[in-house]
Amino acid sequence: MRPTILIVGAADTGRAPMAAALLRRQIEQRRLPWDVASAGVVGHDDDPPEPEARTTMLHMGLNIDQHRARSVGEDMLAEAALVLAVDSGTARAMRARFAGVALHTLGDLAGRARDIPDPFRMQVGAWMTYARELEAMLIAALDRICGLLGEPPAAPQPQPAPAGATAREAALGRAAQLLVLLADMPEVVRWDAARARLESELDAATAPLAPGDLAKAYGGLLRAALALSAPSPGQAQRLAEAYARLAQPVAQPDIDWLSAQIGGWAAL
Repeated sequence: MRPTILIVGAADTGRAPMAAALLRRQIEQRRLPWDVASAGVVGHDDDPPEPEARTTMLHMGLNIDQHRARSVGEDMLAEAALVLAVDSGTARAMRARFAGVALHTLGDLAGRARDIPDPFRMQVGAWMTYARELEAMLIAALDRICGLLGEPPAAPQPQPAPAGATAREAALGRAAQLLVLLADMPEVVRWDAARARLESELDAATAPLAPGDLAKAYGGLLRAALALSAPSPGQAQRLAEAYARLAQPVAQPDIDWLSAQIGGWAAL
């Protein structure tokens, strides 16, 4: 069983699941032997992530749609190899509730006297700003995390942004916002206008990032999906996941996955 890093936030619907997803990506890129989970000090059990958190993560190439909030408990803490609080307020609440709990704050491990504010009820732009800061702090904290878990410091694997990445990322961010709105409040979105907007974003979102990037072929499949009837909330979520895969160069397994989704579209 792999050691688990437990990230604790307030309700486990915003910063904590975003931080968990961002740290998980860092761990996977560096092939470190850990799992990452999140929980909250306030009981919002089984709540999904905030819509802005989902939009933000899609913009950053991650999908947290399947996450459901959990209240932190004694058993969870006992099983965790490392407990990481997203801010000092959460750390104080944890120490008051769980006497003797061993935990660290993200700011402490990153070497920064900084708490990322809770962006609840803020505009999505604030969520994206704070998510980028969360990612930077997690990267800064990774060597300390390695030391606490008995691993040698992980050598970073820099991946310079290829030409066209900025335009592609911006297009995906706009598409993600629209698709989250379509999934959560389909009654306020005109599908014909939404489809035209989503199709227009595909031009920038499928500009190849690297040799062998199959984004153009993938975009053709996405256009076929958009040509189907107005999507149900489940289909809109699947479209959001499909767009999110364009954050990285597209490979044949991505095309196979999207083909399978379109084949089973009616069941979504």
